[in-house]
Amino acid sequence: MPRDSHRFRPAHLAVAVLTLLVSCLFGAPAAPAASAAELPGGKARFAVAVGGLNAGSTTNWVRLGQYEFAADGTVSEDHWHWTQRRREVRSSTGVQAAGCPTRSCTVRTAYGYQSSAAPQSLTGTYTLDAGLLRITWAGGQGWEEWNVTEASDGSLATLAFVRSGFGATHGFGHGSNAAWNARASAATVAAADHASFDHDYFLWKVSGENDQPHIDAGAGSPFWMRDWSVCGSGRCLAGRSPSDTDYYVTSANTSTSHRRDTLWHWRTALADARGEHCYTGNSHVKPMIQIIDDDGTFRGWVGVEASLNQSAPDQGRYADDIGVFRITDG
Repeated sequence: MPRDSHRFRPAHLAVAVLTLLVSCLFGAPAAPAASAAELPGGKARFAVAVGGLNAGSTTNWVRLGQYEFAADGTVSEDHWHWTQRRREVRSSTGVQAAGCPTRSCTVRTAYGYQSSAAPQSLTGTYTLDAGLLRITWAGGQGWEEWNVTEASDGSLATLAFVRSGFGATHGFGHGSNAAWNARASAATVAAADHASFDHDYFLWKVSGENDQPHIDAGAGSPFWMRDWSVCGSGRCLAGRSPSDTDYYVTSANTSTSHRRDTLWHWRTALADARGEHCYTGNSHVKPMIQIIDDDGTFRGWVGVEASLNQSAPDQGRYADDIGVFRITDG
């Protein structure tokens, strides 16, 4: 009589019973864990400035954000956004620059940057392949790519802009694992070696030297003001240049629980021409985020200029200065 090929043999039955007992006692074998994503340069938090800058356009825009990467391959960011499409006046930080080598004024910033929190945010996912970081934002908000490099001491990572799918043409980014409330004091910033900091920028403008809209670019030289004094009850940095331009750096508002700063500068002659002590015309307003490395050291700023015309109506958008920059020791 043919043997039933589906009948368990005693040995097979014993193995099956033993497997069932092991499963009951210890549970089914666990599935392999999903591999964690590699953080960009090993860093979770990046200060990032991006802009859509085109010399032939008068609808240029910039945004300044705080990117946060997670080991599960997700990324989120909060940002402030300015564009030539919107006419916005400068805002008060609420910080008084008193007892400074400059005129005593309440420091101003780009419209809205004095807010307690960012008005806009994005979420998405990221991949990292041979140093190329690609971020894809959810909800059809586009993508961006950066080359990632890490400082030799491992305390900081740098993002070099490559391209984007939402119109950004230029950008800067620096990241570490320092918390967003890890802030350098005015005294610490003033003590830094500003002569060794590079000021790199891309700025859309019209100037006396070039009356056609153009992208002014610079790299490798220090920022114009390097001799900073601490003033305003320890909350401000200020300095006056030989050309009588007053420079100020303060936090974006009266709080010091964040890394957001603002740079404000203007020529005193322009204020005098308007019969003003503190200039209310087209001053330069530059929102910034401090770069703090893993060791808690101040390394500079990432920022944007959003100096939109508010006092020369006959010039319209051609009196705007808008762009992205960084001031950093590397």
